Amino acid sequence: MPAVDLSERAELVAVSAQGGPVPEPWSHLGAGTYDDLLAHPDVDAVYIPLPNGLHRPWVERAAHAGKHVLCEKPLGLDADDARAMATACDSSGVLLAEAWMSPFDPLWRAALDAVRAGTIGTVFDIDSSFTFTIGADAMHNYRWSPEHGGGALLDVGVYCLGPIVELWGARPDGLDATALWDRGGVDARTEATLEWDDGRQARIRCSFVDPEEQRLEMVGDAGSLVIAADAHTGGGSSFVIARPDGRIEHVDVVPGNPYLGMVETFAAAVRGEQRWPRPMDSTIELMTLVDRIGAATR
Repeated sequence: MPAVDLSERAELVAVSAQGGPVPEPWSHLGAGTYDDLLAHPDVDAVYIPLPNGLHRPWVERAAHAGKHVLCEKPLGLDADDARAMATACDSSGVLLAEAWMSPFDPLWRAALDAVRAGTIGTVFDIDSSFTFTIGADAMHNYRWSPEHGGGALLDVGVYCLGPIVELWGARPDGLDATALWDRGGVDARTEATLEWDDGRQARIRCSFVDPEEQRLEMVGDAGSLVIAADAHTGGGSSFVIARPDGRIEHVDVVPGNPYLGMVETFAAAVRGEQRWPRPMDSTIELMTLVDRIGAATR
């Protein structure tokens, strides 16, 4: 909501916090129930940040109401969910976009562009982590609920896998994964290794029970590139390149608000001024990889 307020291309006209109050300073925009919001004549598009298990029903209802949809990641509980949502929105002629904001972070984008440009040579190893701790006082957090699509892999797996998929695609030749199961059947931690037949390898770590870390390291034959903090959610302003001869290079990037970038790009796509940069096929492909990792842990 703050990003929409900051945007010159979108206006926040209604908010539904069904079952609770609308937070300040947006309380005057309260629209009643979710259905009331979808019936609001001034609403062209909706942002859906509900628990994962509620994404599909409300995306489909939004599509039926003729509203464009920006839906929080992961788009669905699995790839089948994502395909069904895409079909519903296509049938209604509305845009469906997954709200994964990392690609709109200037630092994240600059780092991947540098790798694509050959700055560290041919990349053969990627390590990506997103870990944090949900305390014991959060027993009722939906992230611990199997019914709501809880678990570390679904919650932050998109962040960890995103740069790997952007560079190498979503179809490794092999993978191995393990999970720590907790709280009635969700993964409190998932770790996976992805392998390609040509020797490339990537690792991810997603966790609700480890110290906070957001880190991305990409290793090539001409050096390694590291975003050591806030690698996936934005706010950083530099990455580091380490060369085989020991030289260290600090690359500064003008920081930006990835949420604002996402909102403005979505608004432009809704208006038909540009295409949404991440096709739905790419979203579904990444979700298919999440499914493979989840299946491997079981």
